[in-house]
Amino acid sequence: MNQLKKYSSVRLSHLISYSGIGAIFRNVNDQLMVICDTRFWTDRNGKVTAPLLPYVERIKVSLQIHKDLRTPPVAKIGENDQVLGGTIPAVLFPKWTVCPSCNILNYYPWHNTEGTLPGKMHCMECSKKPLLQQVSWCAVSDEGHLSEVPWHRICHQNSPSCRIDYNQKYLKLAVANDGKRIIKCMKKNCRAEHTFEKMPLKNLSRIQPWLPDKPATAEKNSARVIEVNDPLVYQPHTDSGLVIPPESRKNGDTPTNRLLNATEQLREIQAISREMIRKGKIKALARELECTESDVRQAMIDIDQPQESSAINLTPGQLLPDEYNALLTPLDFDESEDFVTRHKTQDWQNLALDVDKDTRLMMTLIDNLVVVDRLREIQVFLGFTRGEMGGEPATDNQDEKQQMVPPDITGEADWIPAIELFGEGVFITLNEQWLKEWEREHVIKLRAQEFSNRYENTADVPTINHLEAVTPRFILLHTLAHLLIRELEATGGYPAASLKERIYTSSASTTMSGILIYTAVADVAGSLGGIVESAEPLAFLSLLEGALKHGQWCSLDPVCSEHEGQGPGWLNRAACHACALVPETSCSYNNVFLDRTFIKGNPEENIPGLMDFLRSNYSG
Repeated sequence: MNQLKKYSSVRLSHLISYSGIGAIFRNVNDQLMVICDTRFWTDRNGKVTAPLLPYVERIKVSLQIHKDLRTPPVAKIGENDQVLGGTIPAVLFPKWTVCPSCNILNYYPWHNTEGTLPGKMHCMECSKKPLLQQVSWCAVSDEGHLSEVPWHRICHQNSPSCRIDYNQKYLKLAVANDGKRIIKCMKKNCRAEHTFEKMPLKNLSRIQPWLPDKPATAEKNSARVIEVNDPLVYQPHTDSGLVIPPESRKNGDTPTNRLLNATEQLREIQAISREMIRKGKIKALARELECTESDVRQAMIDIDQPQESSAINLTPGQLLPDEYNALLTPLDFDESEDFVTRHKTQDWQNLALDVDKDTRLMMTLIDNLVVVDRLREIQVFLGFTRGEMGGEPATDNQDEKQQMVPPDITGEADWIPAIELFGEGVFITLNEQWLKEWEREHVIKLRAQEFSNRYENTADVPTINHLEAVTPRFILLHTLAHLLIRELEATGGYPAASLKERIYTSSASTTMSGILIYTAVADVAGSLGGIVESAEPLAFLSLLEGALKHGQWCSLDPVCSEHEGQGPGWLNRAACHACALVPETSCSYNNVFLDRTFIKGNPEENIPGLMDFLRSNYSG
């Protein structure tokens, strides 16, 4: 039999999303578990093991975050299964198990294995003695609570005289004659039964599986019994931003910054109790990072201290406009910086002089072309919701924050989890001269207004970060971004799931029309340069031409093009999996607000295609 393992690895990117705090995940032993909140991310002395993220003040202010950002602790398994670094605790959930043969329920069969790993348990009621499996059902409330299903209470809705007994195995899962799943009591003097799927509940036994606390009051909206893999069990809420100058210039290759990025090694040294061994480790780290031993000792003190705020102009809510301006501003960069761009606009304009008339007209779509050789993205875990909460667009931003469960459950901690990713990308802006004329077209505005009305009235799509209005400009930029991602996958060899988008569209105070297509990974070395090569003018011309060509036609046309609405809330028109949708991880807007008609046109509705509009109206 394979030996059970105590630790399971989780990707950092998963840890702040669908395998984050409060999420149910399957560990390396094929057991279901729930990740505990940040109050438990400590060492034996109660010290937080999550290192601080440096140089992120602009992102914190822009996202209106008033707490420190810390990266999840990282650990390695050394000799004799010794753990080097910090770990994140998780608990087994659900504790109820079921026999796959007789369907009898067992409550917490591992209760006699305290101090050891919960192993494989067998059903002792069956002759075959098959392995018990955790039940695939849980109880979830709209207030964000998660608890065990009260099987006895559900079964005995109409027979309250039957007492609960955790030591007896008398509850059984079954299917009624009408096909509904039911829970049955096998006691001879009872034989009660009741359906349980989506069963409404007024009281849960716990607020979270790892906490002993019970809900203070009855659930405002009825809790319900659902399967553990139902999307309503867990919805993470995250946000992200790019680190731009001047903060991106401070994270370069200096002894101070090398030490700030060596938190894992510093933690290992901190954990050493014998001074002689600690001194040797300090000397070795000082040689490796080309700094002094006093630098290392000071870094061990500073590692848990908040970073000083940068002396820069910080404006709440200005995340995307600040990034947009940084991407458009030519600067001289050092290769060690975390934001490095090369402006190719002049090369793009020079190339337009050497191509035919139709190609030159197509190139006028693009106003600026920028190669992003290096970027640093910070992804922040804000909290999670369960059930229907957060499903409807909130009219008050504060109300939405109040209904979200924070990373520490109580909201009292002075930090939240975040990760840093490194990568590269290509940034373009559309030409404002033709774009302003195009978005003033009456038929264009009417079609976009349909999207806006549907978004206001739907509960199928959660509130989307940084989206002030659904405008013709935004829908065009978003659709073009998806077409470029799909074309990069087809021609550049990048899987679409590894690419991301950032859409910069005009707000009430700022005029913007930009698209950033990029890739970002947790490795500080970044990615391998494929996107950068595709961003060179000649290569990007081919990319743009292919994207616009594929926007003209879908293998599901004419059905796709003529659709009155598709996707969640009918928030897509001429866009489906065959033409414009991308993997969920690539899209910042839940794969909605897409319409190829804004690119290819629709003669029946007098909507001009982009190229036709340029031929008729552009005078550049």
